[in-house]
Amino acid sequence: MSHRATIRHVDAFTSTPLEGNPAAVVDGEGIDSATMQRIALNQHLSETVFLLPAESPDNHARLRIFTPGAELPFAGHPTIAASHILITEARVSLGEGEALRLETGAGLIPVDVAGDPPVYTMTQAPPEFRPYNVPLDEIAAWVGLAAGEIVRAEEVSTGLGWTLAQVASLEVMMRVVPDMQALSRVQHGMALFCLGASEPDVQVHARAWVLGAGVFEDPVTGSANGCIAAFIAKHGLMEPRDGQISYVAEQGAEIGQPGRVYARATGVPDDIRAHVGGHAVTVLRGELLL
Repeated sequence: MSHRATIRHVDAFTSTPLEGNPAAVVDGEGIDSATMQRIALNQHLSETVFLLPAESPDNHARLRIFTPGAELPFAGHPTIAASHILITEARVSLGEGEALRLETGAGLIPVDVAGDPPVYTMTQAPPEFRPYNVPLDEIAAWVGLAAGEIVRAEEVSTGLGWTLAQVASLEVMMRVVPDMQALSRVQHGMALFCLGASEPDVQVHARAWVLGAGVFEDPVTGSANGCIAAFIAKHGLMEPRDGQISYVAEQGAEIGQPGRVYARATGVPDDIRAHVGGHAVTVLRGELLL
């Protein structure tokens, strides 16, 4: 074998092994881009993240993130997973109040680490909003719903673009049956959310699909939940306090991988930034023999 690299599977947005969203975290030094893509395909996870030395001495690490089909500039749950490895393997020692500083294709992502077990909270890129010019009733048909059951839709990016659609209620969300062929034509990933959740201490329920990148239903999606937080803030769907909203979102139960996202939007309404956090747990550690 010509190269060995440490690999871990980390379940993000949960502290319970085999729940949440698994990401592979690989030591990436000495691995070329084509091999990174092959590793991501081989893992059959929604994302694989490669840890590399930071390009700036002011930062802690550089991340390259791949789906089975393509490299992404940014994604949420592999950023949480990478942060977990940097902290739990003592590869980074943070000072009091210091955040992890992670270089990504979408720019520098700071990640706060607090609590026991830690919650890793990333501040995503400033949101960008664009109209989504597809009739709401057509979107409803893509996910098995009736006319009027999708109430808003928009394209949003907080580092990675998503097409978001707000479902009228939790009861309606429970009737979603996605048409995978229809969703495969969506340029970005498609994420649905509603206000209301199955757990009493949770306020938002979400689901997400990224068929164009080789991902069917994603269990718990950090980038999409950042876009949802920005969307909620922009449209005034929750009442801000001192210029911010905060809530807990649930995702993944429909496919047996439930997780929780701690979401916050600051700077409401004029300078919105999305902050997305969650727990993480390592469930596998081994060695790639390349």
